[in-house]
Formats: sequence, structure tokens, C-alpha cells
Amino acid sequence: MKYALISTTLRWIVPYITALRPAALPLMAILSAWLCLPFMPRWYAEYGFLLQLLPYGLGMLLLLLAQLFNQGRIGQMTLLTLATYALIQQRLQVQLSDADAYWLFFWLCLLWPLNAAGIRYLPERRPLSVGGLIFPVILGLQFLALAALSISDGYSASIAWTASFREQASAGLLPLPAWISFTLGAALMVNRLPRQSETVLALLAVLLLHGGLFYRLDASQISVLVSIVSLLLLFATLLINNHHLAFIDELTGLPGRRALMNDLKHRHGHYLLVMADIDHFKQFNDTHGHDVGDEVLRLVAAQLNKTRGGGRAYRYGGEEFTLIFPSSGLSECLPFIEATRERIASYPLAVRNRQQRPDNQRQGQKKRGQNNRRNMLTITMSFGVARRNRGETIEDVMKRADNALYKAKENGRNRVEQAK
Repeated sequence: MKYALISTTLRWIVPYITALRPAALPLMAILSAWLCLPFMPRWYAEYGFLLQLLPYGLGMLLLLLAQLFNQGRIGQMTLLTLATYALIQQRLQVQLSDADAYWLFFWLCLLWPLNAAGIRYLPERRPLSVGGLIFPVILGLQFLALAALSISDGYSASIAWTASFREQASAGLLPLPAWISFTLGAALMVNRLPRQSETVLALLAVLLLHGGLFYRLDASQISVLVSIVSLLLLFATLLINNHHLAFIDELTGLPGRRALMNDLKHRHGHYLLVMADIDHFKQFNDTHGHDVGDEVLRLVAAQLNKTRGGGRAYRYGGEEFTLIFPSSGLSECLPFIEATRERIASYPLAVRNRQQRPDNQRQGQKKRGQNNRRNMLTITMSFGVARRNRGETIEDVMKRADNALYKAKENGRNRVEQAK
């Protein structure tokens, strides 16, 4: 009874922990900045020159890597972080009681989150490309607009207007319009998070870090700390993105063939290798089009990913998938493989004709649920299972699993066959 309760609780909690995994690194970055802030005066006294130069070195390296690996959003946020750091170091190392300094600070606080939110929705382009230069041009236009305002007849009126918010920011240095701007920027950041949300959550963390920077700009060397932590977070996110590109299949979200081979190279002893193939997949593509074919692949991947018993799913290529079980006994893993096969075979896939979609939502609600049976497809998979023997190479065990898969196809499909 006790162990059943623990197992049920874990099954309920684990999906939520998995869903929160992309937020772990951004949260660690924010926590690190908060914990390190009291130590900055001492560190700066010992390593001041190095700490001041470190953001520029990290920023230049990040811009180079963003260009090489086509990480446009990370490159643009790096540029915004560097520009902010340079501006604070050059123009805002003074008391904000100075009217001119506070005027610059006010516009920096107001525009920063809007620029950061704009990066979230910019197309992914190399920083040094026609599309990638859009953001630097936008920053340049803002700088020119503020420079023009500073020498215009309206400068005195704008200084008086910004100064009126200084008294309202008694709880911190952030003026009320900037609070609204940061709230709007954060809301735009988290709107419709993509499946691979690491980049967006890193951008959100950088936004929150700079919100804290502007709120506590009077803290010793806070601009140095926030810039370093922000750039390190962006650097780590760039590495994570490159890992996804190399090892994660974009369509299904499963680890790809390269990840499979890397996993197998590090496994020793006995394990079970399962090769699985969608039955009659070519007919899905030929009859219903590649959009339906992609939907089938995503559905199968989702069901394979639910395999219990320690099984880990990979997309081997095309319509072929792989499962690896750390257990060495077929009798232990067969029930989990059969459960996955039955779950896929019993899952109804509704085919939607894109050309016959209704023109508006009301018509779609009326037609929803009609002719569902006629548009339902059944998907089945065949499985070949091979147990790795002592001293057997990866190629040998994969070949035996493939032979078992072909045998399952020959014996009628939608079945599990064990290799000899």
C-alpha cells in the first residue's frame, strides 16, 4: 500500500518536473545573481579590472558563436546586454539625483523590456545578415531619437516629466512607466511558449535580471554582475540549443539517431534493443499527404515516449524508431513493449482535410464531431527485439533486431518478434 502510494505520487509529479526542466537554468541564473550581489564589492576590489572587461569578452565570443550557429535571438539579446552595460558604465556612474542622468535612466528603463520582447518575436537570422541587422538598426534609431530630443526645445519639458516619476519610485529606482513596460515585456515573452522553450525562458530571465538591475542600480557593481550572469546564461542556452540540433529530432522531439549511437557506445553488459517500424507508412503519405504523415510520426513518438519499464525511445530515421531497455530479460520487458504496441494500435487518428476547413470558428464548431468515423485512421507498428549478448558489437545487435522486425512484418505486422 505504501509503495503503491509512492509510485502513484511519482507518476503524478514527474511530468510536472519534466515540464519545468527548461526553466531550471534561468532560475539558477537569477538565484546566483541574488546570492552573489553582497559579495561584489569585495570581488571588485580584488579583480575589478578583470570583472569590468569580462562582459565585453563574453559578449564578443557570444556574438561570434551566434553568427556561426545561426542563433539570432541569442545574438540580439547579447547585443542589447552589451549596449546596456556600456551605457551604464559610461553615462550612469553618477547620482540619479542629477536631472540629465535620471532622464537617460528613465528612457533606458522604459525601452529596455520592449526591445527585449521584440527580440522574442524577431525571425531567427544570423546577427550579421540582412534580417539580423534589423534589431541593431532599431536600437540605432532609438538612440538617434533620444539624441535629437536632448538637443530640441522639448528637452526641458521631457526632463520635468521624467523627474515627476522620481519621487514615486521610493521603494526602488524603477519608475512606474518602467514597471508597466517590464510587466508587458514579460507577458509578451511567455505568450505561446514553443515546445523547445529554453531560448525564450533564457530571454525572460535576462529581462528579469535587468529589471533587478534598474531597480537596484545604486547597489555596488550590480551592472557588472547582471551583465556577466546574463551573458553566461545566454552562452549556456546557446550550447543547449546546439545540443538539441545535434541530438534531438525536430519533428518528434525524441532523441535522434546520433543520440542513439552515442547512448549505445556508453552501454556495457546486457540490454534490450527494440527496432520498431510504422506499418504501411508510405500509404499514409501517398493517400493523405505529408502533413498527415508528420502527424502520424508525432503521435507514434508521443506514445513510444510513454513506454514504461525503463524503455527510452529514439527516432532512428524515417518511420523507424528504437527503444532501449536496460533490463536484460525479454520476459521483463515484453509486457511494456506489448502495452505500447496496443496503445498505438487503439489510438484513433482523425484526418482533417485542410482544403475543406470552414471559413470561420462558428462553422467549425457546427461541423466538429461530424463524420469522425469516416475520417479516422488506425496506426499499427511492428517490433523486433534483440538482447545484447556479451561481446556483441552494436552493429550486430542492431542487425539482429532488424531481422526480427522484418520477421514481424512477414508474419502479419502489428506484432512483436524476438531475435534469435
